[in-house]
Amino acid sequence: MKFLILFLAIFLIKEPMIPEPTCWMDGKCRLVCKNDEDTVVRCLNRKRCCVPSRYLTIQPVTIDSEPRWTLPLTFRPVRKKNKPAKRENKNINHG
Repeated sequence: MKFLILFLAIFLIKEPMIPEPTCWMDGKCRLVCKNDEDTVVRCLNRKRCCVPSRYLTIQPVTIDSEPRWTLPLTFRPVRKKNKPAKRENKNINHG
């Protein structure tokens, strides 16, 4: 009985271990990033996605224009060609 009470006391005092949500490139969602981490994007819970600096070797690039493949397709109206009137068959056998 004493063992059960001791076990419950230790179990209730201990802080619950909630894993941090992960984000881009093995990053962690945190309020403040550590010294060896950089913020890249925001997580779903509005915290910073802290990525280890060793993964960030290339500087991010901002594209000012919209590449053609990102724009929606616009279709031109198709013009219908005027069909010539049907010709009557001149090779009619009168017999």
